[in-house]
Amino acid sequence: MKVLLPFFLLLSVQLLAQVTLPTNELGQVQYQEIVRLPDATRPTRQVATQLRSWVDQQYPNEGDAEKHYDQENNVVFAKSVFLIDGQTVRYTLTLEAKFGRYRVTLTDLITEAKGLSLPVQATSPTADEMSRMADNKTKSTNVIQQAVKQQEDLYRQLNKECRATLANLKEYMISLAEKKSN
Repeated sequence: MKVLLPFFLLLSVQLLAQVTLPTNELGQVQYQEIVRLPDATRPTRQVATQLRSWVDQQYPNEGDAEKHYDQENNVVFAKSVFLIDGQTVRYTLTLEAKFGRYRVTLTDLITEAKGLSLPVQATSPTADEMSRMADNKTKSTNVIQQAVKQQEDLYRQLNKECRATLANLKEYMISLAEKKSN
């Protein structure tokens, strides 16, 4: 039993270190939120216009994002990037307006660094997974552990950026209701 305790402790530390991101029903990383606005009678067209205004404020320069507006369906699309520790993370933001509410979805997360593009997975890789990805060619556990730590840090920062984007939008949309009521 004394021999197994350190093994389980080591295993639990590795499992706790792994970062898990939210996923959709297909297992793809996806951040999604449906927000009911305080002024629940805000017309769909007005919600769509305000969502578009937020996108224009967040991505003011042409190079910041590829933006598309579907006025017929009251949908706003933006493709942009997060820059995290020398890596580029591409994403798609979809904003759908409805009467008194909106749905925001952040998907299609792809990391790019040094000419390599990889989709962001639901969980950060473990040391075993990193070793398998390297075809077990890397014998140094220090190199593998360092790569695992870098991926964990990337996933934590990415999670923080995605959640901050959703929170910023929510704050903006709710503040418009508060300004209107004053």
